[in-house]
Amino acid sequence: MTKTFLAAAVAAALVATTHQSPAAETAKKQLEAITTAVNSIPYIIFYKDMNGVYCGGNAAWATLLGKPADQLVGNTDFDIFPEEVAKSFQSYDKEMLASGKAHRNTEWLVYPDGRKVEVETLKTPWLGKDGKVLGVLGICHEITPPRATKTP
Repeated sequence: MTKTFLAAAVAAALVATTHQSPAAETAKKQLEAITTAVNSIPYIIFYKDMNGVYCGGNAAWATLLGKPADQLVGNTDFDIFPEEVAKSFQSYDKEMLASGKAHRNTEWLVYPDGRKVEVETLKTPWLGKDGKVLGVLGICHEITPPRATKTP
């Protein structure tokens, strides 16, 4: 009898924790829509906390770094990039955070296949719902001039 009662309690707990309210389902769908939308953007998008630890990024960010996003989250620039590049990125982060305003710069990035691209990076404060600065939000778009193609 005790085993039956325990099994029924576990089954009830599983049903209770897996059933979602309409609001939770709507929030889940909104998050999925935002995630797929951001991953559809060809620009590199990332965000870091106040300690420079990556909290996330889109598919273009993961492609640049040659790893799935879940393997990049929790790392700093120094874990991912050569030291000089990491120092440069952190310098731009600190400058932007000190000013509290968006900041643009250009820089060269290298993909895992060796392709070098010049990008314009916009870094802006990443703000929480309460307006408190959570860290850095960055968006990079390629500005490397397209290579000339020969016409026959």
